Amino acid sequence: MKKTIATFLIIVGALAFVEIANAQQAIFLVRHAEDQRSEKDRPLSDAGRKRALLLASVLKDAGIKTIFTSSLQRTIDTAAPLAKALQIEPKVLSQLTTKFNQRDLDVFADLLRTQHREEIVLFVGHANTVPALLETLRHPGEIKIPETDFDNLFVLFPKNDGPPTVLRLHY
Repeated sequence: MKKTIATFLIIVGALAFVEIANAQQAIFLVRHAEDQRSEKDRPLSDAGRKRALLLASVLKDAGIKTIFTSSLQRTIDTAAPLAKALQIEPKVLSQLTTKFNQRDLDVFADLLRTQHREEIVLFVGHANTVPALLETLRHPGEIKIPETDFDNLFVLFPKNDGPPTVLRLHY
């Protein structure tokens, strides 16, 4: 009987470990840093370059293995200091600019769930794509990022059953 209980406890512990390991994957989502409002494909402003450096400092030890950006310069520049520090080449998602459709988000969410399931990833998007992606990834609450806010940092922890856990931080 003691052997059966011990075996049962070992199996339950192993299953709990597997579930914990799966829950460890996280998706960081940020809006690009402050930009120069005068151009369509706007580069970062001085404040934006400082914020991008701050983001790199905050996330350098987070275990990020893959970085995704839109194809617009402000998202690429926001990710650049962290990508350089981690020696990661960001993956540019040309379809997820400020003009996107739900199908593009669904395809990206499936990519995250399948090819990057075991990784911690960063997505640098826009005031509309970050909330839309959170919703696509089953976050039940409504998220709005005002046009004047550049300091939101979302951390999404997917769950196999039910909505993810989402932390909203500021940096």
